[in-house]
Amino acid sequence: MTSELTRPLSMPKWALIVFGLLSIVAGILAFAWPGVTILVLVMLLGIDLLVYGVVVILGAFSTGQGRVLAVIFGVLAFIAGTSLFLAPLRNLSAVVIVLSVFWVVGGLVLAIGSLIDRPPMWGFDLFSGLLSIAAGVVAIAWPGITLLAVAIVAGVWMIMIGAMQLIAAFRGPGATPAMAV
Repeated sequence: MTSELTRPLSMPKWALIVFGLLSIVAGILAFAWPGVTILVLVMLLGIDLLVYGVVVILGAFSTGQGRVLAVIFGVLAFIAGTSLFLAPLRNLSAVVIVLSVFWVVGGLVLAIGSLIDRPPMWGFDLFSGLLSIAAGVVAIAWPGITLLAVAIVAGVWMIMIGAMQLIAAFRGPGATPAMAV
């Protein structure tokens, strides 16, 4: 039984076709202009952090504990988001460094945790952690290749989402697309 919150949103056939075609075109453009794709992604990350900062600051006033730290964190997110949005080219190296550190530290935590706790499928967690560490090292060593890979993955993702929306559009009445995350 699917709850109302987890049921995919239903879209009319014309909307699925339009969004599917737009997603495919966006994916092709990501392949054609990876540099522009990266700048747009950095700007979108900036918007995300900017909005997140505002939400954290506003939320700090509704909590009892940790209010000062929440405001400080929210202000930092807001400043980082504004910087990324207004000057994405200047901040590309910072994005790669943060991404690299995130991958290495996250990979270490996952790999070590899998060895210590031995959860179900711990081998998969160990492999994922080691892969994340390797990706972080590659990103540090070759930041240009990392940015190109991100653009290519974004392009592939958009083409796949577009194709799924087109398939859903021609699947029949009441079709619901797979929702992108």
